[in-house]
Amino acid sequence: MDRQLFPKELNGKSADEKIKYFKNLTIAHPKLMAAFKGFKEKISVADNNEILLVFGPSGVGKSTLFNKIITYYNELYMEEMLMDKGLIPIVGEEAVAPDDGRFDWKDFYIRALTSLNEPLINYKINIDANKGLIPSEKGKSAYRRAMENALIYRKPIAFLIDEAQHISRISKGKSLRNQMDTLKSLASKSRVPFVLFGTYEILKFRNLSGQLIRRGIDIHLPRYKLEIKEDRDAFQSVLWTFQRHLPFYEEPKLVENWEYFYIHSIGCIGNLKIWLNRTVEYSLMDNYHKKTLDLNDFKKFEMSVDKIEKMADETIEMEKQIAEEKVCEIKERISRKLGWGINQYEENSLTSKPYKTKIKVGERKPNRDQIGIEEFKNEKTNL
Repeated sequence: MDRQLFPKELNGKSADEKIKYFKNLTIAHPKLMAAFKGFKEKISVADNNEILLVFGPSGVGKSTLFNKIITYYNELYMEEMLMDKGLIPIVGEEAVAPDDGRFDWKDFYIRALTSLNEPLINYKINIDANKGLIPSEKGKSAYRRAMENALIYRKPIAFLIDEAQHISRISKGKSLRNQMDTLKSLASKSRVPFVLFGTYEILKFRNLSGQLIRRGIDIHLPRYKLEIKEDRDAFQSVLWTFQRHLPFYEEPKLVENWEYFYIHSIGCIGNLKIWLNRTVEYSLMDNYHKKTLDLNDFKKFEMSVDKIEKMADETIEMEKQIAEEKVCEIKERISRKLGWGINQYEENSLTSKPYKTKIKVGERKPNRDQIGIEEFKNEKTNL
C-alpha cells in the first residue's frame, strides 16, 4: 500500500469516483513531453497563416497532447485574459467523422464558433443570398466569415483541429486539394496558424504542396519501439506508474507482464490507457470489493490479434516512409550546402507517391504525473 500513488481516501469512495480518478489520470511520458516541447518551439516561429501537422499512429496519445496544449496556454495567458475579456489564447475543435462520406464544413464552422464563444451562432445568415439579409440553408459561407472574424477578434496563437484525418474524407468528384485550400484560406484570412492533429493519413495533405506545409515544422508523436532500449525502459516506466495508480487495495502486477501489455497496445500509450480504463471500470462496477486485478481481467478487453497485426503493419509501413523521407531531406540539405541548388531530390519529392489512406481508430483535473524513469529503474532491481 505504501508504494501506491492514488489518494488513500479514495479507498472509501464509490466505484464511480475511483473510475473517474483513474480515467482522468494522464502520464507525462517522454515522447508526449518531447512532442509538447516541439509544439511550443515551432508554434513560436510559425507564420500567422501557416499550417502545421502533428501526426502519429492511432492510439499514440495525440488527443492527450491536444488537451495538454490547450490547458497550458489557457493557464499561461490567464492574466492577459483577465485584462482582455475578448481574448481566447488558443482554440481547439475536433473534426467530426462524416456520416455520408464527406466532411461537413458547415458543421465544423458552427462547432468552431461555439469554441470561440461567438454569440448568436444560430442566427448567422448569408448577406449575399438573394440580395438581402435572408437566411439560407446553404449559409455555409456566412458561418465561415463569422469564424474568420471571430478568430481575428479573439486573437488566439493557434487553432487546433483534433482527428484532422476526417477532413480528408471527401465525396465523389471532390478534390483533396480543395479541402486543403479551404484550410489554407481560413488560416490566411484569420492570420492564425492552423494545427492539424491526426493519424498518418494527414500526411497526404503535406504532399499536396511544398509551399502549403513546411516539412521541417511538423511534429511526429511516435510509439515506443521494442527494439530501442530507451523506449522499452520508458514503456515499462509508464506501465509501472499506471500500476501504482490503479485504485485497488492490492497493487496489480502489470510490469511483471510488460511484454503482454506492449504487444496488445503496440507500444502506444493511448491504446494502453483506454484498455486499462475499460478494465478498471468493468471490474469495479462488477465487484466493488475486488482486491486487485490479474491478467484474466485485462484479457477481457485486450485488442484482438487480427486488429493488433493490422495496426502494427500500417504503423510500421508509415514509419518506414517517414524514415525514407528524412534521408531525402538530409540529402537535399547537403546538396544545397554544396551549391547544387534545385536538384534531383527536390524533383523526386514533387513526384513522390501519395500516402495511402490509413487506420481509423478515444477528468481528474488535467494534472499530469511525471513517470519517474530513474525511480522505476531502481525499483525494478528489487522486483
